[in-house]
Amino acid sequence: MTLQELRERQSWSLEQKIDHSLGTIEAFVSRMGGVDKVYVAFSGGKDSTVLLDLCHKVYPNILAVFCNTGNEYPDIVRFVRQKIAAGENIQIIRPKMTPREVWAKYGFPLVSKESSEHIHDIRINPQSKTARRKLTGDFSLPIKWRYLIYEPYDTTHYCCKILKKNPSHDYQKQSGRFQIIGTMASESQLREKSYIRYGGCNVFGKRPTSRPLSIWCDEDIWTYIRRFDISIADIYYKGAKRTGCMGCGFGAQFTGDPRFRTLLREYPKCYDMVMNYTNNGVTFREALRKVLAVNKLYLPDEQPPTLFDEFNTKAI
Repeated sequence: MTLQELRERQSWSLEQKIDHSLGTIEAFVSRMGGVDKVYVAFSGGKDSTVLLDLCHKVYPNILAVFCNTGNEYPDIVRFVRQKIAAGENIQIIRPKMTPREVWAKYGFPLVSKESSEHIHDIRINPQSKTARRKLTGDFSLPIKWRYLIYEPYDTTHYCCKILKKNPSHDYQKQSGRFQIIGTMASESQLREKSYIRYGGCNVFGKRPTSRPLSIWCDEDIWTYIRRFDISIADIYYKGAKRTGCMGCGFGAQFTGDPRFRTLLREYPKCYDMVMNYTNNGVTFREALRKVLAVNKLYLPDEQPPTLFDEFNTKAI
C-alpha cells in the first residue's frame, strides 16, 4: 500500500466507500469465525455511529461495546442508553480507574499525545538517549512546550491507555472477540501511516482489528448521516466538533477549538469538576491556563472583556 493508493481510495464516491466498508466487515467477520467472534467498538460519537449502522446492514444484531470512561459528555451516555432501550445489542464496560484518579497519579493530558509522551520520557530520565532524541531529533518536542518538563505537575499520555485501551484489551481477552473500530486515516498522520503500513482496512496478526472507515473522510461521515437520516448524539448540535473525553486537553491550545466553551455552556458542573482535577497539588485549570497562554488564548470563564462585549452591553 502506498500514499498514492490511499489518496485514490479517499477520492472514491461515497457509494464506492460504502461497498468497500461492507466488504471489509464481511471479510473480517468471516476470517474471525463468525459474528460471535467480533464486536463493534462504539464510542457514541458520529463516526462509530455510522460504523455501527454499516455493520447492521450485514449483521443486524452484531454486538457493540461502549466504554464509559467517566469522562464522557452526558449527551453521549444518554445517546448510548437510548440505543440500548431501543433494543440494540450494546454492552457497557468501564475502566479500573476514574479520570480523577488517572490525572492525580499520572498527570494531565496536555498539548498532544506525542508531545505529552515526549515530556514524560524526558522527565523520567533526562540523561537517556531517548530523552536526547526527543529534545534534538527530527520529531523533537517543540520549544514552546518544553517549559512543561519543569512544571510541578506531570503531563501524561497514559489517559487513553488506562481509560480506553486497557478496558478494551481486557474485554477482548475475556470474551475472545476481536474489535471493529471506526478510525479514519484522514484523522492524523499516525493513522495514515498505520493504514499504509498494514496495507488496508483489515489487520490480521497478533491482535486482529478491522477498520472499515479507514478511507473515509469527515465529509463522508456527514453526508452519510444526512443521506440515511442517522440519529447522532445531541452534543454535535450544541457546538462540539469531536466527542472524545470531555475534559481532554489534547488540541485545546488551537484557536477556534470549542470544547471547553461548549462544556462550560452546556454542563458547567462538569466543567468545574474537570478544572478542579489535581496533580501534585496543582489544578488542571492552572496547567491548562498556561498552555492556552502560549498561543495567547484563555479559558472560556477567564476570557477578558473586549470592545465588542462593551458595545453589546451598551446596545442592550
